[in-house]
Amino acid sequence: MQISLVGAGYWGAKLKKELENIPNVDAVEIIDIKDGKTLKDIKYDNVVLATPAWDHYKQTIELLEQDKNLYVEKPLALTEEECLDIKSKIKDKQTLMVGHIFLYNDRVKKIKALLPEIGKILHIESNRLNWGRYQKNISTVHSLAPHDVSIINYLLGYHEFKSVICIGDNLTKNKQNDRDEYSFICNDVSVKLNLSWYYPEKVRTMSITGEKGLIFWNEESKTIKLITDIWKDKRMNYEPKVERFTIDSNPLRNELQEFVECVQTKKDPISNIDNAIQVAKNLDLLLKTFRKDV
Repeated sequence: MQISLVGAGYWGAKLKKELENIPNVDAVEIIDIKDGKTLKDIKYDNVVLATPAWDHYKQTIELLEQDKNLYVEKPLALTEEECLDIKSKIKDKQTLMVGHIFLYNDRVKKIKALLPEIGKILHIESNRLNWGRYQKNISTVHSLAPHDVSIINYLLGYHEFKSVICIGDNLTKNKQNDRDEYSFICNDVSVKLNLSWYYPEKVRTMSITGEKGLIFWNEESKTIKLITDIWKDKRMNYEPKVERFTIDSNPLRNELQEFVECVQTKKDPISNIDNAIQVAKNLDLLLKTFRKDV
């Protein structure tokens, strides 16, 4: 199978490395838009699109019209309306997959399997913080939040976010926010998202609190803690039961392998167009309720 990779930047280099290690991929063509190449220069029928997010919509439409099978890095587009338009352009047996990478992360799958251990879910808090990588044309919502939204949709099932509150900062005084805190309700579960490009270290954590226990996931250390029997003593002066899991996973290779299999077998990917529309709809709800901190 031959694949054209559009985009030769930071993430494009990672994609190239993984594609070259996937069985059944025997050629990877690099199309670097910055070097003056265009989408018309693509010679293969299967395309991995890793260009800036603000270019995805127009480029995806153009490639679908060229009858290409597509893997598009997240987000598929910047609005639900654009995603719906893309869906209308997909032809029968044409593959379109979106790079919601955490749907292919074995640690996230483990968390889903552990949910019955903590009972009814009451609260989720996610922290996605780092020093950079700042992007001038999109905010943290389109750069960082697609990960958290896709994970929450996966864990709770798709539901529209309600009662959304946001406090954010534009520390660089540019067009877009670079730090946001969101609180909202999803399927009767309270959720808090902390997003920032201006934090002194990389933090990727999520805590899920239930009636019988909680789950704490640290993506940087590849660890999950399952804490149960937490309500035995209301004074919280005892040691709860703690189980620890360390799980290796290569979600980028997993999702690219899925793309190859979907093109070959014509099965529908997990991160398909409908999944992308659901993520985009909830991202729209976050953006529409933005309130700038004063």
